[in-house]
Amino acid sequence: MDCKKKIADPDVKECANCESIDANLTCAKCKAIRYCSKACQKQHWKNGHKELCFRPEERRPQMMAPRRGEKSSNSHGAEDDEGSCSECAVCLISLSGCAMCTLPCHHVFHKECVKQLRKHGVQQVCPLCRAALPEGPEKLSEDATRMLVAMSREAGGDDMFWQSLSDSQKQKMAVIIDMFTNAANQNYAIAQCNLGHIYSSAGIGVFDQGHKKALYWFRQAADQNYADAQFCLGYMYNHGQGVTQDLKKAVQWYRKAADGNIGDAQFNLGVMYSNGQGVAQDSKKAIQWYHKAADQSHVKALFNLGSMYRNGGEGVARDPKKAALLYRKAADRGDTTAQFNLGVMYRDGLGVSQDYKKAGQWYRKAADQGDAEGQSGLGNMYYLGEGVARDLQKAAHWMRKAADQGFPGTQYNLGLLYKRGEGVEQDSKKAVDWFRKAADQGSPKAQFSLANMYYDGQGVVLDRRKAMHWYRKAADQGLPQAQHNLSLLDENGKYH
Repeated sequence: MDCKKKIADPDVKECANCESIDANLTCAKCKAIRYCSKACQKQHWKNGHKELCFRPEERRPQMMAPRRGEKSSNSHGAEDDEGSCSECAVCLISLSGCAMCTLPCHHVFHKECVKQLRKHGVQQVCPLCRAALPEGPEKLSEDATRMLVAMSREAGGDDMFWQSLSDSQKQKMAVIIDMFTNAANQNYAIAQCNLGHIYSSAGIGVFDQGHKKALYWFRQAADQNYADAQFCLGYMYNHGQGVTQDLKKAVQWYRKAADGNIGDAQFNLGVMYSNGQGVAQDSKKAIQWYHKAADQSHVKALFNLGSMYRNGGEGVARDPKKAALLYRKAADRGDTTAQFNLGVMYRDGLGVSQDYKKAGQWYRKAADQGDAEGQSGLGNMYYLGEGVARDLQKAAHWMRKAADQGFPGTQYNLGLLYKRGEGVEQDSKKAVDWFRKAADQGSPKAQFSLANMYYDGQGVVLDRRKAMHWYRKAADQGLPQAQHNLSLLDENGKYH
């Protein structure tokens, strides 16, 4: 029997040589290994225990690891420059180059040694100081995750900011973080990644240097090839969160995660290649990564591919039918932008047979989810009576929803409805208000209409100078009507 592969279990009286459970003899030197007979003891000594046997006073157990930010010191208060924490106190083999487990008492052991102790039913305490051990990292992480989900519901959603939590919720959150930290210190990648998510999403400054802590834990998990953490690390480099922005490193980590089949990483790689960020611009590689993400039903990748096939160029031939199919896949998964664009395809008969009714249905799906373009498109359908019965009140209803979201084209259209009294009570002042909102966002038609209102004194005090100001803005954007009016008027708004 190879004693080097056997880990002693002080709570189980098992012979280290033959594994008999009736082991009443103890090694006189190390006082840690048991035997059932002198013969087994001699055999075990010859098989290698001789090299591994140390008297208790000769052992150099793992000293308590300092908390982050503190310096280790010996009993005299001097810094320990030799590093007295170089060996695992269970097997007395160097910790260097091995997966380690840091217990809540701050003693560090080989991860495998602690695992074996648990497996053999050793009392759940630190082998060195006898402080109680936490649950295994898997159970700790699972319990913390369940608590976090319940906490999220209690706090009203996934985005939990520390400032918004009550005192009792903060206490619960502290327990959750402690559980994840205990599991993470045992080198459990899932817990490390979850800690990263907590620190990155709780709000900057909520925890001390939140993003930097997130970066630390994501890196710990990423170094274990945990793909989700690799994606998060790439994201932080991409956006300069907790670290100086570095697009090349972002690409490196995205690629690792993408190779681990993370759809978000594959999509982001596609974006980086499409825009030439961190890599040389390459439309073909962008398409390849979009396709990989799309194969996993990544809705943004489906939409981007659909737009590329719809317009052509960027490494693909124009193919409206393929575009419509890709839009449909994204739209069926609830993507509002894809739903609106599929509605446009049906309205215009692009890649599909023209069908105003289906166009209206897809506009409504997007509109019901609050999409401004969908609301505007549906309002226009009701105004024109395309695919639905003409209904000016419903047209005004949907246009107002889009206009309230700052959609300039619809703000202009709503201004026309108020000016004409279509679907709403005629109100020139409200017409001016909506024209102005759209004009301030650069809509040339709204600028022209606002100029007319000032020129004629409708809804505002007549002011030819202001009329000229808005005519000029619209004309500068190439609007023919405004250019024509300017050609007929002098600087004071009078006809030549």
